[in-house]
Order: sequence, then C-alpha cells, then structure tokens
Amino acid sequence: MESLAGFTQKDMIEQIMILDEIKEKRQAEAIPALFDLYATPAADSAVDEMVYHTLFELLVGREAEILQGLRHQARRVRLLCIRQAGESASTGAKPVLLDMLKNEQDPEMAGEMIRSLGRFRTEDLIGALLPYLKHDDYSVAAWTMQALVGIGGAAARDALRESVATGAATLGAKDICELTTALAVENLAQLADDHVIAFLVGHIHHLNPSFRRVVINALVGIGADALDALEECLEKGDKDERIMAANIIGMMGEKEGADILIDLLDEGEDLDGNLRFAVYEALGRINSLKCVVGLADGLAETDAMVLMSVIIGMDNLCNPGIVKAVNEALAKVNEQSLLIAKTIANAHAVKLFGALYEAGAHGDTLLKAVAEAGDQEAIALFQGELERIGGDKAVADGKKLAAGGAAAAVTGKILAADDSKAIIFFYKGVATEMGVEMVTVPDGKDAFEYLQENTDIDLLITDMNMPVMDGVELTKKVRELSQWRELPIIMATTESEKAQSDLARAAGVNDFLSKPFTGEQLKEKIGQYLSS
Repeated sequence: MESLAGFTQKDMIEQIMILDEIKEKRQAEAIPALFDLYATPAADSAVDEMVYHTLFELLVGREAEILQGLRHQARRVRLLCIRQAGESASTGAKPVLLDMLKNEQDPEMAGEMIRSLGRFRTEDLIGALLPYLKHDDYSVAAWTMQALVGIGGAAARDALRESVATGAATLGAKDICELTTALAVENLAQLADDHVIAFLVGHIHHLNPSFRRVVINALVGIGADALDALEECLEKGDKDERIMAANIIGMMGEKEGADILIDLLDEGEDLDGNLRFAVYEALGRINSLKCVVGLADGLAETDAMVLMSVIIGMDNLCNPGIVKAVNEALAKVNEQSLLIAKTIANAHAVKLFGALYEAGAHGDTLLKAVAEAGDQEAIALFQGELERIGGDKAVADGKKLAAGGAAAAVTGKILAADDSKAIIFFYKGVATEMGVEMVTVPDGKDAFEYLQENTDIDLLITDMNMPVMDGVELTKKVRELSQWRELPIIMATTESEKAQSDLARAAGVNDFLSKPFTGEQLKEKIGQYLSS
C-alpha cells in the first residue's frame, strides 16, 4: 500500500498519523503490508503496539485475511491472528486452529490457540481439548480449563471433574496440592450443578490439607446452591465431615444455612462436642433471628469451649434479643451464670459486655469476672468500653477495674495459631490463669512470619485446618528454621483418621490435643512443655 511505503524510515509522528488514517478509514487493503510491518518489531515499542492494534481492528470479521495471517511465516503475526480468530469466532478459522494445535510445540502458542477455540463454545471441541488438561505447561492447562468452562455442558463438567478426581487420587497426605489440580477445582465450581456439588462435598475431608482447603473455598464460593448437599452431609457424614459441613455453612453466611443448623440442634441428637462447637460458631456468622434463638439455647452449654463459641457468636450478632437472653441467664445467679460471665470476660466480648452493662442489671457481676480473669488485654478493652459508655458510674468502674487487675508474673510465652476466635480466646483464658503470655494469630502464615521475627517463644500450639497455611505446612516450615528445630509444637485437631496424626507427627509435631478438650487438659499439656 502506497501510504505504508518507506514506513520504517518516517519519523514517529508521521507513522502514527498514517496508522490512524488507515484505522479510521478501515483500509483493509493495508492488511498484507501491515502483516509484513508487524513481522519485524519496530524500533519504537509504541509504534509497534499501534501497528498491532491497527491490524487487530482491521481483521475484525475478515475471515480470509485472518486465515492468511494464520499461515504467515512470522510467529508474532500468527499469534495476532490466532487471537483475532477467537474474537471473531471465525468459522473457517476453527478447523485451521485445530490442525495447528495438533503440531504446536510452543506452549504460549498452544495456549493462545486453546483460548481462541474456547470462544467458539461448541461441544465438538471438547474431545480435541481434553489432552491439554494434562499438559506439562501450567498456562496451557489453565487455558484448557477456561475453554471447557466457556463451552459448558455435561461433557465439559465431566472432563473437569475427572481431572480433579485424578489429581486428588495422586495426592498423599504429605503432598502439596498442585496448582493445576487446585485450578481444576476452581473451574469445576463454575459449572456447579448437583453432580459437581455432591462431588466437592465428598472431598471436604480429603486427607490432603491443601486440597481440602481448595475444595472448601470452592463450596463457599458456590454458596446457597450447595446447602442441600451440605445438609445431607450433616445427616449422613462421618464425624469430621459433619464438622466441616457446619464450618462451611457458617462461612457462607446464608440465612437458609441457619435453618439447617438449628434443625440439627433441635433433633435432640446427642451431638459430639466438636460438632456442637462448630454449629454454634457457624450460627454466630449468620445474621438471622433463628441464629439468635439457637445461640440463646446454647447458653445452657456447660463445656467451656462450646460455651465460648456461643458467646463469641452472640458478641458478633449482638442485638436486643441476645442481650435479653444473656440477662435472663445471668439473673439465675448459679454455677452456669458465673461460667457465662467468666466466658464473656475471656472472650473479650466487648459489644455484649457494653450492652449488658448499659442494661444495668449485671454490671458488677461482669466487672468482677473481668477482674478475676486477670487478662490485661481484656481489662484494657473493657475499660475502654466503659469510657465510651460514659457517666460517673462507668468512669469510676473503669478506674476500679484498671486498679484491681494487677498483671500476674509471666512464666513463659506461647504462640497459638487458629482461625477460630472461640478457640483463640479459650486458649488465652487458660494461659492467663497459668500466668503464661500468649500471642495469637489466625493462620499458619502469620505464625511462621512471627517466628521468623521473634526469638522468645517457648511453645507453639497450632490447629491442623486453617486458611492460607494449615498446621502441617506451618510445622514443616518451622522445622526448616535452625533456631526452631527443637521448639515444642502441639497440634489441636478434630481429625479421627490415623493418617492425619501420622502426617502431623512426620512433619515434626511433638504432641496432640484432641478437640474438645477442657481447660484442665490444656493446662496439663502446656505444663508438660513449659516446665521441661
């Protein structure tokens, strides 16, 4: 084309003006010359980019020219036309792309071909794409999965499900879930139907912690559509599957999930303490009237750890109905009411404390419980709440609380990692009673970062199942640090399979706490390691 003659010798301003004119006038006759220009990168990257976009726009809907570009000798021209073939969903380009894909060795080119083919959204492509789910290059496998999701339908769903099943079957307890398997789960979740959901729920307690975490996140993302399968798991699953199902329902935060959890409590079944803990903790994450009623019933729980999950939930949802229920429980002035007051103090339940104090009936009981707990962090929080409430009595009570809460002598320092607020505050209450300082973090990643920056920890207590980094991964990484190879590590777990404890032991865990455990059991276990 005449306007492109000697293009590379012109100055940049003139080059840009020529390209603008070609694009505005849609001069398709310039395409062959632009192919040749783009085949050799321009000295100026901005001009090169403009040539690309000019070509890309001119090729829209022009199948013959796209096919011509697909056969071009220059790789970058072919790549541009592969992308435009997908954008245009060019019927004639589809078989050409399939034929090119069969012989393509370059992962980037193969990935772009698969990406473009996925835009055709026709089921006849699934058979040709399936082999690339197992491609060695992660990006090729990723584009294949996205193409299958775009195509949709039962065949695409089954292909992704088979990919996940194959990956899961190869994962031992000690392995880290491969990125391709994790990505297959995420893509499969986008095709969620009853078959997919049942399949994922069936893996919520897979023996591999990292794979299990990916599955749980996928189910939370699916949301309400997964509730029926989770309800069935609550009814028919084993002990650990039921706990996981309750946790997931809580993470979803769906009001329909509250109905399922309340029905489970109302059945009158003698629920395992771990499951009761999980159910109450889940109720505290769902804002509904039924949750308020369920948590109010939970005030009768005598297990300190389970009651902690009830109080944490009430503090999360604090409203007039909850305040009324706790007021009535405290008014009984019995062993249980004292346990409730102590738990409010240990849970740092500031919102609940403030509402109860302002209600006027049980302020002295709560202040006494806070002072007796001796937790300096809690005392500061509750004093701050009294200052917020204001008034002569609240200010005076705040000063009295601060004066009466002398710090106990510290006899050791523990780092505790758990994503459950209820467990964390249960730990802190026990540690305070023992005169032990406790630092808490919500996951293994934060725990590992803390240990990299601090040298004064005497004991690590970690949960097995946590987001971001689970307890087994944390233990492995801690044992890689020379300064922490001898650090005592206790793992708290609800796991029932021997494979799980074997996995943790092999990673370097010294001892275990099986949930639910009492404060006395926790004290005994801590004492074994801090006194040695």
